[in-house]
Amino acid sequence: MSDPTSSKTFVSSQPPKGKSWVIPGWHRWLFVSDDGESVVVGYDGMNLAPLDVSLDEPVLYFYHHGKLVRTMTLKDFYGSKSQLRRTVSHLAWVNTIGINKANQLVVELIDGRKIAFAASTGQVQPLIPAGT
Repeated sequence: MSDPTSSKTFVSSQPPKGKSWVIPGWHRWLFVSDDGESVVVGYDGMNLAPLDVSLDEPVLYFYHHGKLVRTMTLKDFYGSKSQLRRTVSHLAWVNTIGINKANQLVVELIDGRKIAFAASTGQVQPLIPAGT
């Protein structure tokens, strides 16, 4: 639950573990691992960034048990702003993003690349296909 009043986000896993933890801030784009152990906070503008965005802009924050373990910026995905897709008023930086059954955050970038990250560490992993 992400609460704008308290500016905190509460995460709890299902029994039997039943652990709970808190991360700072209210977030509109959250990706929670199936085991409730990790959460990835996405960019506040979601898939769209302002035209004047810097490649140093953080777009993903990986948390495990309430501790920030990795922050990724646009520069981690793109070498130039020209690689982002221009919309009417913004730049699109990602097509799709979500947690798969293997607790990987899978990011499909504008150029079609798919990158899988361990939700618990933010480290790149080979993409585990659906159904395995």
